[in-house]
Amino acid sequence: MSFRQIASAHHHDNIRFHNGLPEGWNRDRLRQLCVGYAQIRGASAQCIRTLEIIIDMITPCAFRDPSQEPFCYARQETLIAGRGVTDRTIHNHERELERIGLIERRLGANGARCKRKKLGLFLTPALNLIPEMRDADVRSKAEKKEQDELRGDRSRLYRYVKHSLAVLLLLPCPPESLEGMKEELRSWPRADKLKYMTLEALKLHVQAAYDLWSRIEEHVAKPGEISGEPEACFGCHIQDQIEETILSCNADGESSMSSAKASEPDCSGSGPDGPPHCLESNHPTDTASRKAQKLPRVNNRILYELASPELRMHIDIAGGGDQNSSPSLYAIETGVWSRLSEIGANASAWRTAIDRLTVMGAILAGLITDARLSDPRLPPVVNPGGYLRGMVHADERGELNLISSFMGLLARRAREEEDGLPQDHCSGF
Repeated sequence: MSFRQIASAHHHDNIRFHNGLPEGWNRDRLRQLCVGYAQIRGASAQCIRTLEIIIDMITPCAFRDPSQEPFCYARQETLIAGRGVTDRTIHNHERELERIGLIERRLGANGARCKRKKLGLFLTPALNLIPEMRDADVRSKAEKKEQDELRGDRSRLYRYVKHSLAVLLLLPCPPESLEGMKEELRSWPRADKLKYMTLEALKLHVQAAYDLWSRIEEHVAKPGEISGEPEACFGCHIQDQIEETILSCNADGESSMSSAKASEPDCSGSGPDGPPHCLESNHPTDTASRKAQKLPRVNNRILYELASPELRMHIDIAGGGDQNSSPSLYAIETGVWSRLSEIGANASAWRTAIDRLTVMGAILAGLITDARLSDPRLPPVVNPGGYLRGMVHADERGELNLISSFMGLLARRAREEEDGLPQDHCSGF
């Protein structure tokens, strides 16, 4: 073998290969994936900005051609790009990006870069890491969604625990464990600290919060009794009724529950110190400046009976997994939101509905939205989240009538039950 052939073979041994970008991809989509992966791996914002500059300095065709390697041969002074960072900072960024597997540093003496000599920062590792980065992105989004759901559960539990403690103070003989329960509530982390907890730690905390609420409820009400609302101005009208039908409608929107007027427990310091729009704020904002929505007077059993089979499943899951014809208000609220999320409504639409319609109004709006999906007499709802927002906007214009919508749903369920009676009767023979 000649010296030329030996040199050529040695050159080919050092070439790194890649399969190029997936079909339909371009450089910008790869950059977006790399940025997301760098965030997952804990890279700083300045380091991620350096990565974006490196990728932008490489011609787009270099990422698609497997016969060549995409690399950036710009000097560190160019990568600084007037950002107010030092050469040492850029050097550390390059080391960090190489450590997490996105680039490979092939430099000359003293860090020299050269296009002709193929010296610089190579993106070949990132191209070969695309499958792993996509899997990490899917896992990260699933984990974030679960964390958001857990934080929502904690927010609801905070309101219900706080209200249940207030009701507990009204009992003639409060339990001896009352002070311990109040102290446990005070020990909860603030709402703005939850996003920094690990997923496992957040799961344990939410489970402990649910256990605390369950223990309090054992003292507050017997099985089958109705839970109240956490704030009097929320306008909750869940009543302790045994009738199977609606007795009346609350035309004033005023609460008639004595428990709603209870003084709150001394939980100073237990509330979050987060932003004003936080769901766990001790008092809802701007409640006095708007007219309260008129709500029907119903109990938990009626809400459960009017729910669709899919919604009942979510309510049962939120209530512990067992079927319960008279679930707690916490299970109903959590189940309604889970069902809305399943059919495409986002969290912002649900929060807007709670802020505008109160918790009970949002529950009724969610119940009506879910029922609207399966109504054969009306055009199908393409965007449930938009439908829910439309109800909120109608309330802002003074055009929303939840009582009328609820009575229509009640009549529809009655017709469905009557239509099903002959079938059930025939099936028994």
